[in-house]
Amino acid sequence: MILALLAGAALLGAGATAPAPGAETVRYRILNEALAQAERVSADWDPSQRDCAGFVRFLYRKTIGQRAPLWHRRDGSPADFLAADELLAYNFTPISRAPDEDTVATGDLLAFFDPAKPPEDAWHLMVLLRPPGTAPDRILLVYHNGASGRDAAVRKVWLDDLLAGPPEWRPIPTNPRFIGTFRWNAWSAVATKER
Repeated sequence: MILALLAGAALLGAGATAPAPGAETVRYRILNEALAQAERVSADWDPSQRDCAGFVRFLYRKTIGQRAPLWHRRDGSPADFLAADELLAYNFTPISRAPDEDTVATGDLLAFFDPAKPPEDAWHLMVLLRPPGTAPDRILLVYHNGASGRDAAVRKVWLDDLLAGPPEWRPIPTNPRFIGTFRWNAWSAVATKER
């Protein structure tokens, strides 16, 4: 079903018949685009959508190269914009309660939730990257810090540094604010394009 939705969305949105890129190509593009945004935020990322969920939406949309909506609401209808909780609930699948080097891949997400914050600020998403040429256990995280104006930034942090940092940001099962590691539901559909 996801494959059919993606295929239909690609035809509707792009108006082109070129096949979508395969999973490895998309993961490579996500890695490069995330690192580029950490160096300098591009003008084609709508300033009104510059938050952690907006960063995820922007990365996927730009690297897949599709204009049609990539995301789905609870009822399965397509959407261009979803908040972090809806993005996770209907478009990503939990894969673990901790980012394990044997299970995570570029494009996976770490999700945090702080119930003490207002609903619009309670969620935080980070994109996992597995840079080529680094040790297999070196996982990089890139995220928008959620701030606006001059304080807004896309930041990078190694997973090891995050694990040693403030307790509320540690992606470990004992941290009640850490929800888990998630993978985009449509990766299997994108992977079939490589075969």
